[in-house]
Amino acid sequence: MQAGCDSKHKLFINNDTGRVNDTHALSPMTLDAKELLKVEGMKVLTDKGYTTGKYIEICIKNNITTFSSPKAHSSQNNGLFDMQIFQYDKQQDLYRCPANQLLKTNGTIYNKNKHKVKHYKNRQACKSCELRDKCTKNKNGRFIERSIYQEALEENQKRVASNPEYYKLRQQITEHQFGTLKRQWGFTYTIMKGKENVLSEVNLMMICYNLRRLMSIFSLNTLKNKLKELDLYFLRKWESFYVNLTAFPLKPKPLKMQTILN
Repeated sequence: MQAGCDSKHKLFINNDTGRVNDTHALSPMTLDAKELLKVEGMKVLTDKGYTTGKYIEICIKNNITTFSSPKAHSSQNNGLFDMQIFQYDKQQDLYRCPANQLLKTNGTIYNKNKHKVKHYKNRQACKSCELRDKCTKNKNGRFIERSIYQEALEENQKRVASNPEYYKLRQQITEHQFGTLKRQWGFTYTIMKGKENVLSEVNLMMICYNLRRLMSIFSLNTLKNKLKELDLYFLRKWESFYVNLTAFPLKPKPLKMQTILN
């Protein structure tokens, strides 16, 4: 279950479910929240499960600033040169290795686990390199996989690193709500099955949570007045819908014998 919450009042904004993990949920969730809140731009804090370059870039293009916890690179802690010490030249689209050799790409974009990457290598230089034992165990020499969204990932990493206190707010914003639902209210699983039914059940719980939070944010009389205004808003919506429905009544379809028998 993914959920969006606001940082000021700690209220649930939106939710979704149906995927095994959070990898593909960042931009769909944030764009949905932005539309619901009717804001021009926003900042979003997430854990590393949501950190995917493609969706970070989509957020940036839609005026959404991400602070997603960076994922550790696979080459770390293996005793070999970390990818971070290879200097990337954006203009020439190549890497310079610790031995001052250039790793180039042929421009081909490969699909790896649903991620689009480019390969950078220099097999000829690796054959006679004195630093090879410290760099790679690959018989063909060192090569680097760079996501086509690597720039968006690096900019996100810089934002998180330069705003450590801001990123820590994430635990204060979302963990408390889920802690209340699961620990205090015992909502650790859903009774319903199927995405639509499950979301309906979860929405009811989150509405109850938000109403309880509103009792702490507003005075009781203020909350009553706001709920009355909301009731009038939906009543006018229904009246407008009912007038349109009666003005253009739908013709009932004839029943089929199979329907009657069932």
